[in-house]
Amino acid sequence: MANFSSLKPYKWDVAISLCKQDVDFARKLVKALNPNLNVFFYENRQEDLISKSGPEEFSKIFKEESRVVVILSRDEWSNSYYTEIERNAIIDRTAVKNEGYHFLMVIPMVQSEIPPWYPSTQIYASPFRFSIEEIAHFIEFKVTEEGGIVKPLTVKERYQNFIDRVEQKRSIINLQHEQVAVQRAKEEMGIFKDCFNNKCKVLQRNIVDKVFLNEFGPFRNRSYFGYGDYLLKCGFLFQDEFYMQIVTTQDLAISLELIKLSKNGEEEKSIDSEERVFYYTPEMQGWAQPNVCEHPTNKEIPILFRDKNNSVFYDLTNPLRTDLLIDNWFQKLLSKSTESIEKYL
Repeated sequence: MANFSSLKPYKWDVAISLCKQDVDFARKLVKALNPNLNVFFYENRQEDLISKSGPEEFSKIFKEESRVVVILSRDEWSNSYYTEIERNAIIDRTAVKNEGYHFLMVIPMVQSEIPPWYPSTQIYASPFRFSIEEIAHFIEFKVTEEGGIVKPLTVKERYQNFIDRVEQKRSIINLQHEQVAVQRAKEEMGIFKDCFNNKCKVLQRNIVDKVFLNEFGPFRNRSYFGYGDYLLKCGFLFQDEFYMQIVTTQDLAISLELIKLSKNGEEEKSIDSEERVFYYTPEMQGWAQPNVCEHPTNKEIPILFRDKNNSVFYDLTNPLRTDLLIDNWFQKLLSKSTESIEKYL
């Protein structure tokens, strides 16, 4: 039975608080939830909302305006400016407003990393035990426990939801050819180069062992950073390597590769690598993984990304912002370069 306090009207059925590492999981979770639910998931753009409304208005979403709050939890959660606002609002709601934990669902994104103030006995929606679809059902049940209504979709609503998602996907694909998107792709090249170079310089200053690097430059589109027995290589890929023209966001891609070096410093073998294509929406600008679709049907083609010659069709998944993508790869480099010592620590 829901508490009487939960029977009041709420602006949001569900509000999701998360770290930037878990944006892709959150996207899939939101997609799995009943579309009749009103879900707050401000993808990668908390700063925009806060700048427009102020921290107090933003914190109200988690303190007062959401029937259920879902935390995608890891140790880094609440370390950023935005999630700290969310954490303080949630703690205020549990303690100061004396609502307890009934409105809250914590999903640990790393095993054993649970907020110290949250009872571990309340953890039952673990992604290590349940699928995203099952976790979505748990959240929907939590909404009903708190006095909300999860209205089953009619056949007409389900089909309309399908049509809406198709149209949304088509609009994103068409947007990749617009001037605003192309201009953003060109700007992102400079942002990526600066971010990669700055990460190299920070590590160069702080690592006591010898490192070696080749920075990006205004006309240099490849870079590398080496530490220990490993080398991180990074370079831009263009549809037309000679002219390096960008007429659609899909003309710009990035490659990253982690390489094991031999004792004499020669490249020995590739440890990990990936290529990502630039992806643009007003809410998200970053780099996504292309999954090529062989022989797409006429129904599939309108909802697939493609190169400017319409010769290759693919979907783009798991988009990451530049800073997060670069950080992920430097984390891999450091992990490999220090693993022989880590086992003794």
